[in-house]
Amino acid sequence: MGAGIPKENLISRISEAEDVTTVLGVMYDSCLAIGGDKFSYHPEVMFEGIASARSRVFAVGYSKEWMKLYISSGLRLVDPIPDLIMKMGRPMTWQEALTHITLDAKAAAHIEAGNKHGLLDGLGFPLWGPKGNNAYVAIGFRDNVVNLPAATIRGEHMLLTAGHQKIQELVSKQATSSTLSEREREVLTWLSKGKSNNDVVTILNISADTVATYKRRIYGKLGSNDRIAVTIKALRLGLIRV
Repeated sequence: MGAGIPKENLISRISEAEDVTTVLGVMYDSCLAIGGDKFSYHPEVMFEGIASARSRVFAVGYSKEWMKLYISSGLRLVDPIPDLIMKMGRPMTWQEALTHITLDAKAAAHIEAGNKHGLLDGLGFPLWGPKGNNAYVAIGFRDNVVNLPAATIRGEHMLLTAGHQKIQELVSKQATSSTLSEREREVLTWLSKGKSNNDVVTILNISADTVATYKRRIYGKLGSNDRIAVTIKALRLGLIRV
């Protein structure tokens, strides 16, 4: 694997992939193809952004010491670069991203720690997905010099976006068991809008016991007893719209 991999081959492998791990492997190969040696994929948590404790990061090529700091010690929660690049909406280097903000003490400490581990510069890519399921990809380079033609960066962005879209397609298929009936979707939609059980009784003209039964079913199917968590999961799966 490496710089000789044709983009057409990578796109074909993404299209034919049957699991998320395979897609991430192809995305890493695309990183190698443009001269990168470090790759990380950060799914965005709806309403929380990239820097969320609930976001699961896939990373290859980084040192074990750095990953322990970044994940276990919580440095990712104060990493300013991913959310900034998502906000800017275009690929850019980490150093360019930092010119757009004034760092607070925690963010500055994160950048300093990264520098000590040899992470001076790289590329960040915002990836947009269906139903608000977005993600961020970081690619690091061994010499910390990002000197790629604009066309190469655009091509890499397109390939990574294709990979992210495929991941969302596969995740959606895996989530088919989390389906709601039409009435369950109606109940959850109103609850997600802040309506009380009694409000739902009046709006849908059903009994309080029926609303309670629907809530139990909804919470059971979506694996939580927390209204906000259930709403977020239903939105991500496209089961409701608010």
